[in-house]
Amino acid sequence: MKIGYIIGTYPLVTTTFIDREVQGIREQGIDIALLSIRRPPPEVEQMEEYRAVRQSTIYLLPLNWTRFMAAHVYFALTHPLAYWSLFGYLVSRPHPNWRQRLKTVLHFAEGVYAAYLLRDAGCDHLHAHFADRAATVALCVSRLLSRPYSLTAHANDLYAGPVLLFEKFKNAKFAVTVSKFNKEYILKNHPGLDADRIIVLHPWVNLNEFQPPANRPENRRFSILSVGRLVEKKGHRHLIQACRLLRDRGSHIECLIVGGGPLENELCQLVSTQGMADCVQLAGPQSKAEVLLRLAAADAFVLASVVAKDGDRDGMPVALAEAMAMQVPVISTNIVGIGELVQDGAGFLVSPEDPDALARAIQTVYAMDSETRIEMGKRGRAIVEADFDVHKDLSRLAELFWQSATPKPGIQTRNVAREIPERKSIVSHGRTQ
Repeated sequence: MKIGYIIGTYPLVTTTFIDREVQGIREQGIDIALLSIRRPPPEVEQMEEYRAVRQSTIYLLPLNWTRFMAAHVYFALTHPLAYWSLFGYLVSRPHPNWRQRLKTVLHFAEGVYAAYLLRDAGCDHLHAHFADRAATVALCVSRLLSRPYSLTAHANDLYAGPVLLFEKFKNAKFAVTVSKFNKEYILKNHPGLDADRIIVLHPWVNLNEFQPPANRPENRRFSILSVGRLVEKKGHRHLIQACRLLRDRGSHIECLIVGGGPLENELCQLVSTQGMADCVQLAGPQSKAEVLLRLAAADAFVLASVVAKDGDRDGMPVALAEAMAMQVPVISTNIVGIGELVQDGAGFLVSPEDPDALARAIQTVYAMDSETRIEMGKRGRAIVEADFDVHKDLSRLAELFWQSATPKPGIQTRNVAREIPERKSIVSHGRTQ
């Protein structure tokens, strides 16, 4: 069997969860064709570790205009009913404004092009990561090639100006989302969807890759690590302010923020105006290998997630699960589904946009003796082993793919989404059950 994965921009240093998923699905005996709408940014283009992935990925943009026009002529002439009915269906659906309707037209055009590029790829099923333009493209390819599709919904694709969400979920054979919070939000805001076809699969961590060090180094200063794009929803501003409070209260700390993004200049300015250049460093994007080294040396991992002004927010931050796998005590905020990950004994959750509460939580870990901190780290890894291990749920996703793919003659299929129950956590309230 072969799955066509459709992604908005790939690869990225922030989508290691997709890397792990693709690798794991291939290990289940399923072939994968990768299609990305956009090429990765220049810094990723230059990373040697992504070279093979880039070379094996089909890219829609920048357009090859000859092939793009050929795609539309091909489907308009050979599949006129599917082509024009799809166009009419998409543009006639409710949209928040005319700009979004125009974007849907553009995504339709990309979807036709994607179908043309994938028409001879032999895909039995299509899967879109993120319920944004990637899911629109997947819906288009599905209609034009008569192949079922599914999607994975994360966070910003649900909360920050979503378009055609009901249509994307309704037409999908099944949908995956990363937290129970997300599933409840989808069902509440889009009545009429089948709850049994929305499956919760938490972001996964390859525990073989994320192995905690046998002996964590003794740092000269208490080492705080944060990994996440420099965007509003990651709350880095509040972490920098919390570090200022900690330093003013006499704590000997250092904070490293790994990631790139549009707020880099603003956050650099904040570090400067707060007089924190000797304590807080913005390290920019780093490879997985470099992040692993940082995690092995960190005393605490902090992600001060917030709900952004445009509604964007984290779904289930993979960086938190990776830190817990490395047995690093974690501190985050009590929004969306983060509490499904940061359970009792593994770290602390505080209110968002509250630097003082964040500072107090960090101070609590700072004041712990090494044995208590080690026990907190072990508790975190136990949670990841129980509910976030890549090998445990990938077989579940693979089974969904097998059963949802185009049936062969004489073979009866079943609604596997109904048959596979959601696995319940075996770790609750600080006790292993």
